[in-house]
Amino acid sequence: MKITTTLAAIVGTLAVLAPLSAASQPAVERDSLAAYDAAAADIEARDSAKCGVASRKHHQKQAKKSSKQKSKAQLKQEQEQARISSLAAKKKKKKTQQQQVRYRYTTRSSTSSTRRATSTSTKPTSTPASTKAITSASTSAPATSTGTSGDTGTGTLSTFAQTMIDMHNADRAKHSAAALTWDTTLATAAAQWAANCKFAHTPNNPYGQNIAAGTGTSFGAKESCTLWYDEVSQYDYNNPGYSAATGHFTQMVWVGTKKLGCAIQQCTAQQLGFSGFSGNAEFVVCNYDPYGNVQGQFKVNVLPN
Repeated sequence: MKITTTLAAIVGTLAVLAPLSAASQPAVERDSLAAYDAAAADIEARDSAKCGVASRKHHQKQAKKSSKQKSKAQLKQEQEQARISSLAAKKKKKKTQQQQVRYRYTTRSSTSSTRRATSTSTKPTSTPASTKAITSASTSAPATSTGTSGDTGTGTLSTFAQTMIDMHNADRAKHSAAALTWDTTLATAAAQWAANCKFAHTPNNPYGQNIAAGTGTSFGAKESCTLWYDEVSQYDYNNPGYSAATGHFTQMVWVGTKKLGCAIQQCTAQQLGFSGFSGNAEFVVCNYDPYGNVQGQFKVNVLPN
């Protein structure tokens, strides 16, 4: 009834728009109007869409397919952009970490085998090579993990000890210095001192000593040796002598040194003076015998590469 009424209103409007001569036409009977209404209803229903049912289905299918393809392409593009962004972020993070790590390492290394008197005394006085050796102010107990001095108890060296001796000897060979031998007495002494988790040198130590520390479990023999030997670029063979900037390097390649013993101990970052860093840090201690860096003897003990 509602539809019929509306259609009737539409027809009425059309009648008003018809030419005036239409008034002379015969009146339309109600049955004729009803029949016309039905036809109009059919026309109106078909006219409400642009295409037939089949065409609409086709267009809908095409639209969905197009939308799906667009979504896949867009998703692929977004994934690629995300991948590129992720790689860039990782690269930036890695570079930042390397810079931070390098900075931490360089502020955590020192040698006590410096400015030795020309005397051959076995207990000379010494001063740290680092001009700013920062010690931890923490009063907490040392880390509970056991440090290693390199002796596995089976007559073979641990990976840490083997890496230490190999890297020292490889660097010494570049400077015509004989290979060092591993000494358990030196290594044990190094382990005992490292267990204190205090970034400082062994008091009244009769040996030469290099120490280093770095945050994270990746810091160890390789990183320490690399850090110490890198000072070679600053050594002046034309003006041989001690320098705080090259003390680790000169002790490593000192011709007169024959034995090496090292240890590594896990401590907290705070114990080793890494302010602003949480978590653990590794403390590396190496003892050398006989000690190097004796004033007046650099020319014959630190040879050019």
